[in-house]
Amino acid sequence: MRTLCVALLWTASVFVAYMCGRCGQRGVVTMTERWTDTVRVTRPETIYVRQLGSRQVRLPLADSVVHDGDSVDVEIPVEQAVSEGEGYRAYVSGYRPRLDSLVFVRTENIALPPARQKRWSVGVQAGYGLTPRGLQPYIGVGIAFRL
Repeated sequence: MRTLCVALLWTASVFVAYMCGRCGQRGVVTMTERWTDTVRVTRPETIYVRQLGSRQVRLPLADSVVHDGDSVDVEIPVEQAVSEGEGYRAYVSGYRPRLDSLVFVRTENIALPPARQKRWSVGVQAGYGLTPRGLQPYIGVGIAFRL
C-alpha cells in the first residue's frame, strides 16, 4: 500500500510540475534587431542636361567706380541635370548644376525568432529520491528533460 501511495504521489508531482511549466510559457517572443544600411554614391554620372530657360538677375558690379549701388541685369541660363543609378534618380536644377554626392540611409527593424532552448541538460540535482529503503533526500548529478 505504501508503494502505491508513493507512486501516486510521484505521478501527481510530475503532473503538477508539467502543468506549472506549461502555464509559465507565454506567447512567442521575438527579438527585434535594428539594421542600418548606408549607401554612398560620390560624383554620380549625369545622364542628360535639359534647358529650363533663363532668369534675369540684378547683380552688383565688382569694379564699381561711380557708386556703391551700381548693378547690372544679367540673364542666367537655368538647367536641369538628371543623374541616375541603381535604385535612385536625382534631379538638380540651377546654373551649371552638378550633383556632388548622394547618401541613402535605410533603417530596417528585423524580427528574429527566439532561439530554441535545449531540451536535455545535465546538472546538479537535490531533492527526494525513491530508493530501496524508501523516500530519502539526495544530492547528485542527473539528466533533466525540459517539457
